[in-house]
Amino acid sequence: MTADSRIPTSPARSAPSPYRVAAVVMIGSFMSVLDGTIINVAIPALQRHFAAPDGALPAYSTVAWTVTGYALAVAAIIPLTDWGLKRIGARWMYIGSITLFTIASVLCVLSPSLAFLIVMRVVQGLCGGCIMPVGTTLVARAAGPNNLGRMMSLMGIPMLIAPVMGPILGGWLVEVASWHWVFLINLPFGAAAAGLGLFLLPRDDDRGTIRLDVPGVVLMSPGLALTLWGVSNAGGGAAITAPVVWVPLVLGLVMVAAFVRRSLHAERPLLDLTILRLRGYRNAIALAIFFQAGFTADLLLLPAYFQQVRGLGAMAAGFFIAPTGLGALVSMPIASNLVDRLPAGRVVPFGMAAMFASVLALTQVGADTSLWWLGVVLTVQGLGIGGTMMPVSTAALQAVDREEVGNATTLFNIGQQVFGAVGIAIVSVLLALCLAGTDAGAAAVAGELSGSELANGLAQAADAFGRAFWMPTVSMGLALFMAFRLPMRRERATIPATS
Repeated sequence: MTADSRIPTSPARSAPSPYRVAAVVMIGSFMSVLDGTIINVAIPALQRHFAAPDGALPAYSTVAWTVTGYALAVAAIIPLTDWGLKRIGARWMYIGSITLFTIASVLCVLSPSLAFLIVMRVVQGLCGGCIMPVGTTLVARAAGPNNLGRMMSLMGIPMLIAPVMGPILGGWLVEVASWHWVFLINLPFGAAAAGLGLFLLPRDDDRGTIRLDVPGVVLMSPGLALTLWGVSNAGGGAAITAPVVWVPLVLGLVMVAAFVRRSLHAERPLLDLTILRLRGYRNAIALAIFFQAGFTADLLLLPAYFQQVRGLGAMAAGFFIAPTGLGALVSMPIASNLVDRLPAGRVVPFGMAAMFASVLALTQVGADTSLWWLGVVLTVQGLGIGGTMMPVSTAALQAVDREEVGNATTLFNIGQQVFGAVGIAIVSVLLALCLAGTDAGAAAVAGELSGSELANGLAQAADAFGRAFWMPTVSMGLALFMAFRLPMRRERATIPATS
């Protein structure tokens, strides 16, 4: 089937301004990404607020379900977004997700119990899981092939800023006000995105009645959530042999494998996996998952190093990581404009080389490494992020035709979601093993030493962090290899026929 044969034949409308569409999507995306990180620092405050009448605090692991439940709900809903795009339409699906997300934020503030709060966080996750892929689809359709890179660079701005701002802003709000403001801050963003969306987002011409692949949903959504739950438990410190790790992991992988097998033979599957036969898309998504695994591992190690080894507070650590965002803001528009004019294989390798070099440099960190030097390294890393993250997303969407954008975006987001969790789990276990292998490193980061013993322990802990940074280095090396396999010339979006 060729790209031309799948382009909708509905009457043409005047094309919406891609910048207006991108502005609406950026607001909603910023809210969604910010909400995924801002609550982490509020967990101790939530423990105190929902304490029992006798003063007993709920277990940290129980309160942490406000984070875990959100993440699992995001994973469960993503496979359904392509069906929703075809059945409901991108415009109303986006506005509806934003509206329900905002309402759930208000209900989080009004939660009478911890259980109710966790349920509302799951509702937020179900809505938040739709916001990014649906928003990307809206921007890609409005941009067209000639402006896709430029518009995707705008989409990357909230993805860069929100994760850095989340912990800083959350800590400040909890300190000067209360945990309620961690959710109340969503209200202006949600109201703006939904209100502007009613006026600026294009109307859908290609909605229709499409049957939901119920067996596919039953296999994929819980299978993906179970897989991420098992991986997250491993990253949280549970042994790989613990039932809480291997039971959901094995069950989830079996369900996902069954979904893949069924999808390759079903007439109208939940997700059309034949799109992976497109070489350009396949290589782009492979690069993206290696990059995401290394990127999430890197984001976990950096603040932990600054706080546990260098003794910085959460806000100060956030400011020292800020050069990554600044570097990305410089390189992202440049790389995204280039990928509109040049094949991705001639653009992305430069960004990936910078990213690989920066994480390789971080394997040499010590307890007294110059903070100025680290600032230079993280600026280079930011240049690499900006030169890779959104250009790779652009390359993936350039490889498919317009009607396959929803399906392509859904698969792309699933890959990033799964391998992001895998990266966090692997590096968490690796760092714990490296610290356990030292004489005093683990005790030093736990604050159990002082004087000369503390200095020696911090040196050992820094060495453990350096060894842990080899995990994102290897992952980025694999991504760099895949960058050289991206198209060196423009390819026609034609899915090869099965033999």
